[in-house]
Amino acid sequence: MGLVSLLQRQVESRAQLICKQRNQSTPAELGKACYEVLNNGVVFIKQHFLLDSSHCDYTNPVAKVEWNGELNQWQLFMPHETELEAWMPYPYLAQSSDLTAITREIAKDPKAMFWTD
Repeated sequence: MGLVSLLQRQVESRAQLICKQRNQSTPAELGKACYEVLNNGVVFIKQHFLLDSSHCDYTNPVAKVEWNGELNQWQLFMPHETELEAWMPYPYLAQSSDLTAITREIAKDPKAMFWTD
């Protein structure tokens, strides 16, 4: 198994744990967390539900974590404020060699930039 596939498994397992922990303590009407797998990373998604429904009404991407092999760094992005499907570096921790630091920022959301509407 190559380095990239090991890193991919690592980020996917952490994304799964973040979503599981977040969903256990958050009512559905406040949105549920999930993620999608990318090449060399994941995108975190917030699912929005209608008050009387158990079906997702719409989704919003909230964060993207990608491995940059040229820099040997994990990079953290947030959705661009005005451009659809565009990403910009997260201003408080744009990159790190420590995946734990990146995932902690997403899980705890200290600046309320990912999970808060």
